[in-house]
Amino acid sequence: MVLLVKTLTAAAVLLALAIWIAGGGTAVLASAQVGFWSAALVVLASFGSYRRMVRRRLEAGMVPDTGAERDTVDRLEDPYDLYREEEGSEPQESLRETIRREKAHLKQNRRSPSAVARDAVPAFSLWRLGAYGVLVLGFFWLKGSGLLSLGAYLPSLALPIILAVWILMRTEGPRAESA
Repeated sequence: MVLLVKTLTAAAVLLALAIWIAGGGTAVLASAQVGFWSAALVVLASFGSYRRMVRRRLEAGMVPDTGAERDTVDRLEDPYDLYREEEGSEPQESLRETIRREKAHLKQNRRSPSAVARDAVPAFSLWRLGAYGVLVLGFFWLKGSGLLSLGAYLPSLALPIILAVWILMRTEGPRAESA
């Protein structure tokens, strides 16, 4: 998260310098900065709420450790457990038995309304709603003050998202704590 904040801050400064050097006016600079920072707030709030949700689930023990029974070599060679030895030794079932077993498995794993509501909580966190509020209010402020330049505003909305994806793709696996 720290790396993301530093990258977004550096990008905002570079964006302002590029607009100033290119001779963009006040409207272009204001549109670009309001669009950039409001989208950056949405990205940061989304990452923060997702991080809190994952931490709560880990603390509650809701995330199973799927690789506990397998050693490291097995997890590296077959990360999705496609070549499980137990499956080959089972006798072949009839098609009806397979369908019945799968239907029972689906019924057993059906999610309750409370589980769906619990998973929807991060989507409605106050931080995310506040960030979207800043996005909407910033747009209306630019429009009302006559400073809205869509040519600068729209690309500036996309830039924080592109930077966040780039950082996530650049960081590897569990080391994402610093990103």
